[in-house]
Amino acid sequence: MVRRNQPSRRSHRCWVSDWRKRIDTIHLIPNAVSDFAAKNHERVTDYLSREEVKTLLCGSLKYSFHNRPRVRIVRGSMPEEPLVTVIIPTFNRSDVLRLAIQSVLWQTEQNFELLVIGDACTDDSEAVAGSFRDARIRWHNLAVNSGNQSGPINAGVAWARGRYIALLGHDDVWHPEHLRIMAKTIVSSGADFVSSLIEMIGPAGTNYRVITGIYPNGVYDPNRGLPPSGLIYKRDVPERIGEWKHYRTVWQLPEAEFAQRAHAAGLRFVSTGALTVFKFNSAFRKNSYVEKSCHEQAAYIKAIEKRRWFMLQEALSIAWVHLRRLPMYVPVFAPPPAPRTPGWSVTQYRKMRGLE
Repeated sequence: MVRRNQPSRRSHRCWVSDWRKRIDTIHLIPNAVSDFAAKNHERVTDYLSREEVKTLLCGSLKYSFHNRPRVRIVRGSMPEEPLVTVIIPTFNRSDVLRLAIQSVLWQTEQNFELLVIGDACTDDSEAVAGSFRDARIRWHNLAVNSGNQSGPINAGVAWARGRYIALLGHDDVWHPEHLRIMAKTIVSSGADFVSSLIEMIGPAGTNYRVITGIYPNGVYDPNRGLPPSGLIYKRDVPERIGEWKHYRTVWQLPEAEFAQRAHAAGLRFVSTGALTVFKFNSAFRKNSYVEKSCHEQAAYIKAIEKRRWFMLQEALSIAWVHLRRLPMYVPVFAPPPAPRTPGWSVTQYRKMRGLE
């Protein structure tokens, strides 16, 4: 007998089944790893600890009480020195660029300028950037392609007017609270660099859901990667340690070399401890610059817009993978001909993307 006003076990099971079906449309509950992934990928074991999963779940709850995001367009003039200069380096991916710009414009922190820097783009990226008609957006297209985000980022820093530099990959998505939390942390802490937590999301079938930006014991480890989309730093940092280096001159990824150089120079790193970036690594998606698919980013944009409990659902999805130790896979890349071969990693990524 079922008590009045209490759901039956059958109705509870139906609700759970319906919830799983709805959120699985954007891969929030990981599917089984496909044979393709097992044959062409290698397994990684960057699992969170139980305590880290618990912290992630607890931190996700606060977002459920925030207002739903709203894109804000500024038509008039803007301050000569905004708080933050956001730089989006891009090359011929106007499909995802539109979504990245949207995730900047819906930030709750609105004191920014947005520089969209094309790496000698030949598609309609300029038109996409201009279509928002926001006075804070400036488009620049480099005359010569540099083949990596280092060139556009260095150019963007040279044109920047903000006190701080925040970076966003053209195929990544920011949560609406990202810039507010980042700016608040770097101002209050006085740190040179601040990083957020970033969810690295692999293609469907790989189960790849790795969280970066966690500092063990609260101390930044320079051997751990910090994806640029989760970084903000003081504008004068390049004056103190130098610009981003061209990928053909360093054996590490340029972003890793830049962060390691800053750490070696004694610059201070702080983490927000908040998951506010969703990264869709194009180097994990074969021919991503040829096929130019944006369905994953569009699904996350829609989910953040429409679902109040999205962040909790996403944290549960991550917990599902990490607590059960489900296999996570990444593509296998050819090893370098010699240790520390300059430019090797970026060259392999460019081949995976269909750029070479």
